[in-house]
Amino acid sequence: MKTTIPHYFIGIKPDVQVINEIEKMRKELQIKFPFKRWVHPLDYHITLAFLGSASDEQREKLQTLLNQSPLSTDFQIHIDHLGVFGQRQSPRIFWAGMKEEQKLVELRNQVFAASSKAGFQLETRPFHPHMTLARKWKEDSIFSEQELNEFALPKNLISNIDSIHLFQTHMDKIPKYEIIKSYSFHNHKQ
Repeated sequence: MKTTIPHYFIGIKPDVQVINEIEKMRKELQIKFPFKRWVHPLDYHITLAFLGSASDEQREKLQTLLNQSPLSTDFQIHIDHLGVFGQRQSPRIFWAGMKEEQKLVELRNQVFAASSKAGFQLETRPFHPHMTLARKWKEDSIFSEQELNEFALPKNLISNIDSIHLFQTHMDKIPKYEIIKSYSFHNHKQ
């Protein structure tokens, strides 16, 4: 039997109210944008640093660095648009994006620096904060950039951010992302 090596990432979770609002739209989104695999609502998150596999030593060092680091102060993210990654006629990722928030960028830079210091090899692509909603476009459909741009998200998709989380990925489970440790901006304790 093949065993999978656990992978980890650091991210933030949207408020339950935001998750519920997105779930209310899911049926309409699935009709307009027929992707093959939709993300479980409990798996919605914004990745700050993808760590990949990690030894216990690396995770402990990262946890120490994050506990010692004065993390951000509370801030809000406002999810206000939809987008895709991949080829326009057959996108691979469907996501919800947010208004630019300097505190989110600063938090990501802090997490990225601590992760690098702990010995993780991190992606070098520019930070593009997003929340993945679905994956793999259905080949028999035609993707409409215009429909994507015209789809109006509700104005109340605002989430308070006051902590970050270390997640472990379980490819064989649904939901597949488990919070291993949380770091509050207030006290750094779980």
